[in-house]
Amino acid sequence: MRNSIRKANNAGLVTTTAVFDLVHTPGINRSAVQRTAIIRKIIAYNNTGAGVTLQFGTSDLSAIPLFVQLLPDLLALNTVDNIWTEADLPPVEFSAVALALANGRNGLVYVLGSAAGVIIRAEIEEFGS
Repeated sequence: MRNSIRKANNAGLVTTTAVFDLVHTPGINRSAVQRTAIIRKIIAYNNTGAGVTLQFGTSDLSAIPLFVQLLPDLLALNTVDNIWTEADLPPVEFSAVALALANGRNGLVYVLGSAAGVIIRAEIEEFGS
């Protein structure tokens, strides 16, 4: 069994469709053990006037960071508290991956929306020490 801690992040806002927005930054390592995170719950409030597709992922380590989608697309319905729990989400770990000859991943959790203006909250479980 791995040691972990669950955290509820502060409310975030999908501010643009061109750039991915930060949802969660894992805590600082206290040892050489790498910290990873799994999204356990997502709440999204959409008041944009239409359904919004949300993509959750991380960023690569290239000179111009690119979005790397890790969860399947989620559709946030308009004027509804959209809630996805552990039963709805695949257990994908967000972790930093440094690759020598390719772009790795930074391990942070980002969201990219098909429209701006969706409010996001997430419960994250962090692993590592």
